[in-house]
Amino acid sequence: METNIDFPEEVLSSQLKDYFSNKFMINKNKFDPYPDTEFWRKYIENDNSTNNIPFKKLRECYPQLNFPIEEDIEKNPSYRDATLKGMFIQSDFALKLNNESEINVKIFKNIAYDIPVITVPDGSDFETLIQSLIYKNNPVNIPKSMGATLISGINNWKKLNDLKQKWTEKNSSASWNEEFSNNILPNTYLYKDKIILLSTKPYSNVDAEKLNLNNDEWQKISLNIRLEHECVHLYTLKKYGSATNNLHDELVADYIGIITSAGNYQKKWMLTFMGLENFPEYRKGARLENYLSGMNLSENEFIRLTEIIKNAIENIAEFDAQVGILRSERDKKLRIEVLCETDLLQISSSTGTHLLLEKYGEKSAH
Repeated sequence: METNIDFPEEVLSSQLKDYFSNKFMINKNKFDPYPDTEFWRKYIENDNSTNNIPFKKLRECYPQLNFPIEEDIEKNPSYRDATLKGMFIQSDFALKLNNESEINVKIFKNIAYDIPVITVPDGSDFETLIQSLIYKNNPVNIPKSMGATLISGINNWKKLNDLKQKWTEKNSSASWNEEFSNNILPNTYLYKDKIILLSTKPYSNVDAEKLNLNNDEWQKISLNIRLEHECVHLYTLKKYGSATNNLHDELVADYIGIITSAGNYQKKWMLTFMGLENFPEYRKGARLENYLSGMNLSENEFIRLTEIIKNAIENIAEFDAQVGILRSERDKKLRIEVLCETDLLQISSSTGTHLLLEKYGEKSAH
């Protein structure tokens, strides 16, 4: 392993110090409510025996899927009524998709929660759904290196309308508005969903040949890395109340995604995902940029950041080589927690591997 260069906090800018602060430990006492999975189980049982939900049924849950992608459409009264009040009429033509019938919606069991996973084979459809479900149907630019996301806290109006119908049938003379304010609104697990949206394109927009793999093999691996990656975000949200758009999160999630897909950590893959395969040269447009939104880094700050990330990847690779193959779900949780509870600056330091191994040993003993 190459010798790492330590960066004492005093030589880092305040911007980088803040960025590298450990968000997992800061938010560790934040409560993340367990989502209601019974709704989705019934949805599946009522449809067929393949554990697959037709995409068109999601329009009942998320009314934004009944509107086109247009600039400032969230200001439209009909859009506001639909997304804020659940008052909408379904339409199979409003949101234009190329291959709606190929979109797959299944429930995935993982180490955090059972969660609906929407797999979108068409790249353009994936971008359209991101625009709809995250950006209020606005035509924002979606980076080509983005291939998956965990959407946490989206209103499910099918759930809400079902709750209202059941309650009013039993309480015809009472006020639903009062019931909603007192007992529904504070309990977000009753009506807000967590969902994972996956594309099937090459992971991090890296071609198979760049990793010496064939296209079919890389497509399968890419999909599995994405799914495991997003489930790590789900686990850290449950465990620490935190899943942020930060490189610490990404290194942890990619680590688990890679070792569950390839058997052991592939350092070359990880460096390539981040555009650091020819370090110290950085490949512009790589996925690393997706996690620096809102930052205005100087050239020197960016160089420092890439050095820290490259060093962290080196030390994670050495850590993985020493702890060996993933042995169980418990082992997966331990590794996630070790990487989360160790600051990224510590991971990237000259003692980073030692710190990870020491913490892993302590956790394994309990």
